[in-house]
Amino acid sequence: MTTRRALPPFAALLALCLGVCLAAGSQAPAIGIVINGETLPLDPRPLLDHGILLVPVRRTIAALGLDFEQQGSRMITHVGAKTVILQLNSSTAMVDDMRVELDAPAVRWNNVLYAPLRFFTDVLGAQASFDRRAHVVTILSELVGRSGAGDFAVGSRTMRVGTVTAVDVDSDPPTVTLAFNGSVRTIPITANALITMRDVAVNVDVSGELTDIRPGDYAEIMASRAGSVLSVVDEYGSRYGTIAAINGSELVLEDGHVLVPDRDTEVELNGKTASFADLLSGDRATIRYNVETGEVREIVAERAGMPTSAQSGTASISAVATDATGPMRAGQTLTVTLRGSPGGSATFDIGAYVANIAMVEQSPGLYVGSYPIARTASFVDTPIVGHLQIRDGSSVAAQAAQTLSASGTPPGILSVGPSDGASVNVNAPAIYATFAAAAVPVNPSSIHLEVDGRDVTPECLRTPQFIQYLPQTTYRGTVHVTVRVADLAGNAIARSWTFTIRATR
Repeated sequence: MTTRRALPPFAALLALCLGVCLAAGSQAPAIGIVINGETLPLDPRPLLDHGILLVPVRRTIAALGLDFEQQGSRMITHVGAKTVILQLNSSTAMVDDMRVELDAPAVRWNNVLYAPLRFFTDVLGAQASFDRRAHVVTILSELVGRSGAGDFAVGSRTMRVGTVTAVDVDSDPPTVTLAFNGSVRTIPITANALITMRDVAVNVDVSGELTDIRPGDYAEIMASRAGSVLSVVDEYGSRYGTIAAINGSELVLEDGHVLVPDRDTEVELNGKTASFADLLSGDRATIRYNVETGEVREIVAERAGMPTSAQSGTASISAVATDATGPMRAGQTLTVTLRGSPGGSATFDIGAYVANIAMVEQSPGLYVGSYPIARTASFVDTPIVGHLQIRDGSSVAAQAAQTLSASGTPPGILSVGPSDGASVNVNAPAIYATFAAAAVPVNPSSIHLEVDGRDVTPECLRTPQFIQYLPQTTYRGTVHVTVRVADLAGNAIARSWTFTIRATR
């Protein structure tokens, strides 16, 4: 009997190999980029891997005045009427229906997408050279120009891009300030503008509010010909997990992801401003990073240790509890109860994220409060802390025995295979999809796969990271596939695609 085994994730293996290679040359001088005579910031910088120059895609494409769209593991841009697709971990780019071979596959390093320099010459039609002595990449292009402020035309509209430096929701109208290549611009936001929050790490969009946009995010603001803002897409990356190891310059999460903060990284620990040196192995951390530069902008950490009952002076709390029986999703309401000294004033916090939620004393010593889970909620094993103050000024705090995990974002479907629109020459190809969880883990039992309308889930290998189907039957022509997945909170998402099987003998 022949046993079929699932292949190891190629992306993880490639990232490991690339990490070893780049680490060996991490002391090399930084390589600069000059596009049409304009020098780009050094972060993110190009990298050399086994003699092949890898250039940051997003920053360079924006400087060339082209659009950038990410769909799972694919990057899509347009050069005139042509559509260009760059696939992560693939050494082939597509220009409409034409394949262009590259020197090396596109890779992601420190949350930044890189492609070999040949992608910008052979695929985008630019002229490029690399001066190894001066450590400078020079790119000349006649593509659509972009202003120094990060503005470029998209049809009859104007796209403004950059890193968010400020959000003023109190002004009339409210404004968002963007920085791009040293240029700073404050943009009034129209009242009916569509706000979209995009977590690039899981490739999922949710609708949001201006208050959800944070400094350090990367924003794309689309305006009409008259200058009225039509939409704001706020992009960021997120990581969640327990800190497995930490030193003075970097931390490692339990999933093996390495994060390197800098002096501008904001750190919070149990709701208070902290420094990177205050973090310890075992702390639960939520990390937010800039998708253009890979800079770690925010680390919010939680550490267990507060007692579940406490007394201070004449004030006491005997218990804090919630009605959460598992992870929660947007639209659900968390209820918190606190038992303590009667006649006081009580509030509760959800870690460092939401503070001072009022509680009502429903009977002597029994305080109850609630919080509706927001669409942009992102809580991972977060402690619920109750606070009580009584009339003589005594105050006390205690923590609920159970923590809260909640998310309004479903898992992301990162990649599928065979890829959408692909043409394959085997009639029983392996079919798969890979997933990335947001704040709440994927529920493996929720994953379902249909091929040509038939549920093949019982024949699949399912894990929180992927589903794989190795057909025992053959297919012909166009094959239709649909995958569905949800997290443990019930946030669900689906994706359908097709591929074609060429005639085989």
